[in-house]
Amino acid sequence: MIVAFSTSSPLASVAVLDNEGGVLASAEEWAPMAASGTCLTLLKGLVQHLDVDIKSAELFLSDLGPGSFTGVKVGITLAKTLAFAQGKQVGGAQSFDLIDPQGVVVLPSKRGEWFVRELGKEPHRQTELPPTPFSGYGGDLENPTYPRAERFAQLVKGIRRSRPEDLLPEYLIEPSISVPKKPYSTPGQKG
Repeated sequence: MIVAFSTSSPLASVAVLDNEGGVLASAEEWAPMAASGTCLTLLKGLVQHLDVDIKSAELFLSDLGPGSFTGVKVGITLAKTLAFAQGKQVGGAQSFDLIDPQGVVVLPSKRGEWFVRELGKEPHRQTELPPTPFSGYGGDLENPTYPRAERFAQLVKGIRRSRPEDLLPEYLIEPSISVPKKPYSTPGQKG
């Protein structure tokens, strides 16, 4: 059994796959800024529905991004924690592939920019949407397509497995977080 998470977008999703990548069950919920609790609730419901024990999972997969900085970390942390606790392996895929592994995909970046992945090319940022047909989400796109954990089914055979501590996000750009104006104090220091 394989457990997969996608949390890089506002749509949190979880899938339970068989070892060959067949989808046994999946669930999703709109959960901006609430992916961790939502994914755990969805996973609990899926394992109860399938009448399986999470301990029978052999592999834990996560959406590696790009996407929401915190959202990406949530999915990776869930996969790593569950795998580490059970001595299992992890793997991941970019959110582009969890939208459409064979086509042009766009994802929102920041300040009106887009991440664009065209087949055979490295993902890049640009200000305009591509002129060719594409899938994706963000901005005012009609008919958005979000990354979904069940799409790991198409990718599972090609996913590189690793130890939980080796699974890392693929942000493509530095996170836009603020730096404290006053450094944090360290133990033994006043202030």
